[in-house]
Amino acid sequence: MKGKKLFAIASCLSLLAFFPVSCAPAAAPASPAEPAEAPTQTVPATPVPVARSTTPAPTPKPVVEHPRYGGILTLGNSTDPPSLDPIRESTAALFNIISPAYNGLLQYDPLDNEKIIPDLAERWEPSADGMAYTLYLRKDVKWHDGKPFTSADAVFSVDNQRKLNVRKKDLLTAITSVEAAGEYSMKLSLKYPSASILAMLAVGNMPVAPKHVIESKGSMRNDVVGTGPFKLKSYSVGVSLELLKNKEYFVSGRPYLDGITAYIIKDRGTLLAAFRTGRIKMPVPINSFTPGEAKTVEKSAPQAIAQPFQTLKAAVFYINMTQKPWDDVRVRRAIHLATDRQAALKAVSEGEGTLGGALIAGQWAIPPEELLKEPGYRQPKDADIAEAKRLLAEAGLANGFETRIMARAGLAASLTMAEFMTDQLSKVGVRATLDTQESASFLERIDRGAYGTHTSTGGPDITDPDSSAAYFVKGNRYLIADEKLHQLFEKQGRTTDAGERKRIVLEMQYRVLEVAPYVIAPWFSNRIIFWPEVRNYRAGVGQHNNSKYQDVWLAQS
Repeated sequence: MKGKKLFAIASCLSLLAFFPVSCAPAAAPASPAEPAEAPTQTVPATPVPVARSTTPAPTPKPVVEHPRYGGILTLGNSTDPPSLDPIRESTAALFNIISPAYNGLLQYDPLDNEKIIPDLAERWEPSADGMAYTLYLRKDVKWHDGKPFTSADAVFSVDNQRKLNVRKKDLLTAITSVEAAGEYSMKLSLKYPSASILAMLAVGNMPVAPKHVIESKGSMRNDVVGTGPFKLKSYSVGVSLELLKNKEYFVSGRPYLDGITAYIIKDRGTLLAAFRTGRIKMPVPINSFTPGEAKTVEKSAPQAIAQPFQTLKAAVFYINMTQKPWDDVRVRRAIHLATDRQAALKAVSEGEGTLGGALIAGQWAIPPEELLKEPGYRQPKDADIAEAKRLLAEAGLANGFETRIMARAGLAASLTMAEFMTDQLSKVGVRATLDTQESASFLERIDRGAYGTHTSTGGPDITDPDSSAAYFVKGNRYLIADEKLHQLFEKQGRTTDAGERKRIVLEMQYRVLEVAPYVIAPWFSNRIIFWPEVRNYRAGVGQHNNSKYQDVWLAQS
């Protein structure tokens, strides 16, 4: 590998915090139209050998690096997205490669993922009662086809994301209406004061798309027309997606790169080999490396930089509560009890990560010491296995039954989780076979509810319960049908007192353990690995954030 040896970075990222309504600025924050230079980076100078002397050698001065323009950033993505439509799709398989072409209304600061900053919205103001927000938009933005960006595009995008996209509908449930308040302003009206609505709009899969293109073509399944720092050059299914620098980008001096090429490399071993040989400079966040993979790469490429990456992803065994025999809570509880979470932590996430509760460990989750006392989490497993068999017998399934576990091709953790659950189900007489589907088919079948069970490695992009619960409590996509759970979800979203909200969120999680709509094994803690010439990149939190690369540059290599 060219260049001097660099040691792996060990920068631990904090989880995204809960954003109160009052955090919105009353006055306009600094406009991204006039950004500061990207932070300079320093590397130690090579010491010059000196003759023996009683005089101490002078301390070498650091060499200051300034961002440079040019170069193509090469990425690795393990699968083709279902389509290129930024409104109807929500998967990271798409947004990890097309985010550089788009902007959202708001965004997370790429170098400080705890902070929401402007993007297409320059500033925002809440109403006095917290039941509405007015967002003031930039006036100097053009779409890649030269048309001007206006509030009509922003209103159209938010409105259609909450109407046409099941996943985004869950995240935007607090919104009752979206309307233009002028050519460059818009108003969001809410069902209740929502402290998380700004955070939802800042997530990386909430871009603004061109109204005129979608209205003329019906969708953007085959088109990429954004306002972002890069624009589409070409897309070859199964091969690559190429983006070129947008020379008319509204952020002065950005981007630094000439372009980005995302290679579609479906085989995991080939993806790792492509990194080791330098064909790709880094994988996209959805393809972050496991601890074992990171160790393998570090042995063969010690110059590589490894950043800890809080994916907010969990390995989940989802159960379709609307299909027999899974509509019987006794059957679901039996699987919940039989699953060895400690074994899953070792088998699925290589011993790193967090035992799977309904929410990731942190201020909102059931405390670990309490979780370990719960049936399904306690050790040894003898009592849980016996209770699981009793429940199945009570449900008339003493001899077990046959089922299929759908898994997503190209995602190693999804396949590993499916294989692990096949073994766990066998302990109580349930005979499972693996049903592997390509991404497009996998997601389409989930949306139709055409599965009995499936494994997934999805998760929220922020830790606020409104985001996590959209996956794990009231996720329309996952057919979680329990009225009490839904009521608790609605109640916590309307509770402004932090202590009371936490109490309700805990009650909601204990209800999940009773209803057992899924089994979460581990929450992952992985690595983003990249070659040292990639500068000014910091792994975001969650699999959709910090994939725009407008401030990334490539050092000479």
